[in-house]
Amino acid sequence: MHIRNLYKTLAFYICAVLAVVVALGFLPPQRTSGRDSLGFSAQRVSDDIRVIAKEPHSIQHTKERKVLGEFLFYRLQQMGGDTQIIEYDTIPSKIGGKFSYSNIYSVYPPQGAGDAGNKDYLPDSSISYILLVAHYDSRYRQIVGKDTVFSYGAADDGYGLGTIMELVSGALKYRDEWKQGIKVLFTDAEEHDMDGMRSAWKENPEIFSDVNLVVNVEARGVKGPALLFETSPGNEKVMELYGEAHRPHGMSLTSFVYTFLSNDTDFSVVKDSIPGMNFAVIDNLKHYHTDLDNYSNISLESIQHYGDQLEPVLKEYLTGEEYSARDAFKGERDIVFFALPVLGMFAFSKGGWLLLNAAVFALFLFVLYIYVKYKMIPFKGVMRAFGHLLLFAFGAFALGCAVVYAAAYYQGYEFSFLDLKYISKDYRISLACILVQLMWLLVFCRLRERRDKYYVWKMLLASNLLLFVLSLAFLFVAGENFFVLMPLATSSVAMFFSVARNFKWLYLVSCTFTVLFAVYFLYLLYVALAFGSLGVILFLAVIYSATVVSQYYCLKRRAV
Repeated sequence: MHIRNLYKTLAFYICAVLAVVVALGFLPPQRTSGRDSLGFSAQRVSDDIRVIAKEPHSIQHTKERKVLGEFLFYRLQQMGGDTQIIEYDTIPSKIGGKFSYSNIYSVYPPQGAGDAGNKDYLPDSSISYILLVAHYDSRYRQIVGKDTVFSYGAADDGYGLGTIMELVSGALKYRDEWKQGIKVLFTDAEEHDMDGMRSAWKENPEIFSDVNLVVNVEARGVKGPALLFETSPGNEKVMELYGEAHRPHGMSLTSFVYTFLSNDTDFSVVKDSIPGMNFAVIDNLKHYHTDLDNYSNISLESIQHYGDQLEPVLKEYLTGEEYSARDAFKGERDIVFFALPVLGMFAFSKGGWLLLNAAVFALFLFVLYIYVKYKMIPFKGVMRAFGHLLLFAFGAFALGCAVVYAAAYYQGYEFSFLDLKYISKDYRISLACILVQLMWLLVFCRLRERRDKYYVWKMLLASNLLLFVLSLAFLFVAGENFFVLMPLATSSVAMFFSVARNFKWLYLVSCTFTVLFAVYFLYLLYVALAFGSLGVILFLAVIYSATVVSQYYCLKRRAV
């Protein structure tokens, strides 16, 4: 028996370690294409970024921004685009004084089409365009600690500028196959208040009149996977096109989370009027909007991931006759979608998602009934374990908030739940807190099990019950709950089939998927919300840990 348990323990740890490695190895794909590649090349993009990020080019850097604008103008023109610089009136700056700004606009119609770049051009109803958007101004001055810093804009938004130019260059190789065309809009003063996009939307209707899809390429960090973090409302047809992406990566939940952040992008101006997608890397906020956003800190893997997703999407759009209609991407339904490491992208209609929720909820309640009614696990004992788990979870939340407050106070920053991106050694502090709560939970379950041999099943049912409650709450509030529904589903399946002893190995499968999913999701949540969110991270980590730990002990014990 001891040898058998040793094998089970060894198998559990191997699967857990592999799940962590796979989850983190997926962020982002570790592959880039060289300068001689026939497809999208992050190396070629980096050559453009080297020029783009040579100097800061914010609204406070008039000369440098003008030089960059001219460089981008000639790059687009050299690729055969009908290119123009559109200037706007001088406006007041929120940091004092006034500044002028201008957008760079270029049009690439299908081969043999008319001059769509002319302001007096009357659009041919048979031709539609995709609008690729990035901004070419970098962040104006920002106070970090006691220093005033300026961003070089290598990632924000050199990634967007370089990616779009590489995409257009690649697409021109099969221009004779185009059924639709490309428009490129490089906006100015996005960092100020999206002034370039606002002015274009208000004063230049010719840019948007024949556009039926917008793709905005941004950066909120300098590394990590290129995340599809926002789509337009009614995204069902947009997501059908995104299904062409290689290594798809994103989740519809981020659109909900994004509403709580203080950030906006150029996409915010048009998303309610024109269907589209918004992409960004979100890891390493310490570099975001600072002088660390420079060429030496760019991630070729992240740049390549933009291209891996967008290159096939762009080709499908340009060559597919079904995308010619002006309303080709206007949908009435929103799609729930999320990506999982190795498993890829999952997408559901709202109705389909509700049906899946109903099935998982019904399975869990049936499992709870079986174990209470026939396996003699007292419901009072389950609720007692539920109370223990709540104490752990809220205790972890309080611990996280206290650690954040102490670190912020010690390093001279004001406490914030969503804006503490410059805390030093935050990853080490956060990982230490997660490991402490995990060891605390392991010891607690071990001690309780000595007094009550059925405690691990009570804790597993309690953790599933909490996942069930949270799933209902998030489904009602946000319309999405996959980050708690998926662990509930795998755990419920394992408990259902483990009524028979020979299916207890499903606990190992469920543990592996829960670890894989938890590491992946908590990483994305942490890099999106930064160190101030540690309390929330620890709250969820306790629930995931309780599910995994209790299944681990159930795997080793005899079936009830």
